[in-house]
Amino acid sequence: MAIRALRIALNSIDVIDVPNELRALQQAVGGHIETVGLKDGGIMIVDEEGLLKQYPRNDLASIISGHHIYGTALIVGADGEEFDDVPQQYIDAYMV
Repeated sequence: MAIRALRIALNSIDVIDVPNELRALQQAVGGHIETVGLKDGGIMIVDEEGLLKQYPRNDLASIISGHHIYGTALIVGADGEEFDDVPQQYIDAYMV
């Protein structure tokens, strides 16, 4: 089953459908995933080794999360312990 995610790349931002599977999420961010909790039910998924892999800093993702984020990030939602579609307020705020 696919979930809708807000993908924040270094030079672009878009909404994508990504299978809600570990391998697909890893592929979307470039490596082993780490999650960062956000306000309003959002979760940011990033490559936990982005800094070690020398990915460029993702300024927008860093501002949103309050953490230094390197490489591509996804914002999704949560349904209990499972990932779910990105909350609409993130799409409204960042898809200008």
